[in-house]
Amino acid sequence: MNTIILAGGKSSRMGENKALVRIGGKRVIDRLIEEFLPVSEKVIVIANEVFTLIDDSVLILEDSETYKGQGPLVGILTGLTAVKEGTCLVVACDMPFASRELATLLERTLIEKNLDAAVPIADGQIHPLFAVYQARILDDVISTLKEGKRAVKSLLDRLNVEYIEIGKSLDFWNMNTREEYLEAKNIIEGNESD
Repeated sequence: MNTIILAGGKSSRMGENKALVRIGGKRVIDRLIEEFLPVSEKVIVIANEVFTLIDDSVLILEDSETYKGQGPLVGILTGLTAVKEGTCLVVACDMPFASRELATLLERTLIEKNLDAAVPIADGQIHPLFAVYQARILDDVISTLKEGKRAVKSLLDRLNVEYIEIGKSLDFWNMNTREEYLEAKNIIEGNESD
């Protein structure tokens, strides 16, 4: 499995780059790299600004100029272009609790059923930004973007996807605001001090 971490968003509601905020003494981007590096052939961070002090084994890429700044689907395009083949976990940088256990479960389902994508559902909501895709869908991503569609859901509509009910899980905790960040910080720092 390859891991593509999407860290190119504007973080407008947070007021600072979500990937670089610290929880338990570590930047969220470093927490995600540490979590997924052991189960990844490659870890690729898609970022539109300079990230320093990142593990040397991690590839940092900017979105292609053609679609730059047009959302997570472009980040997926950039990552899949670099990977070329195999399975790819896509994870957003604002999910500090994302786990390799769930990623491995999604990948296993994808391979066993020969799917294009395995996408979790929790609390009735699909989570395409913590899902596993086959790199072979690259042409579908390009076609979706060429049609002027930017939503990842538009991509999923053209793929062979299995939606997997996960139930309640911290894996999908998403930090969009300062309040959500502080809550995540309390959860992690509370657990790590136990």
